[in-house]
Amino acid sequence: MPRYVIERQYLLPVYQYLALESPDLESACREALDDGEHDWEDAQEDYESSRPTTIVSTIVSAIEIAGEAEWATAIKSQYERSGLMYDRRHEFIEIPRQFTEADCTAELAEILERNDCGKGRVLIDGDDFKRLKLMAGMRVGR
Repeated sequence: MPRYVIERQYLLPVYQYLALESPDLESACREALDDGEHDWEDAQEDYESSRPTTIVSTIVSAIEIAGEAEWATAIKSQYERSGLMYDRRHEFIEIPRQFTEADCTAELAEILERNDCGKGRVLIDGDDFKRLKLMAGMRVGR
């Protein structure tokens, strides 16, 4: 049976509130985006708003492990798997698109159907509202 190493991820929002003194909003925004100006030491991780697990959507995200010796290496640790993935001895395998990106259109259709009030009206709140905000890239309040 074939064996593979596949890189996967989930996106974890990390946020921070900065108090900035700047001549205008544009300058404040530029400063806020400057990682050299402000570290992330007191940042908060928002596990509740993390996105679903996906396979990394780069062009090449998998390799096939052929031999038993390599398989023994692959099952040792994250570090070993990373080394195998990028050691340039393996041919990369493109991950099929349906495994790399959530189908937002289908998810949106499901949310709309679930919240249909009839007569072309939709009432969205609770978890569905939070999910729509996440899909739109908006921060979800607590």
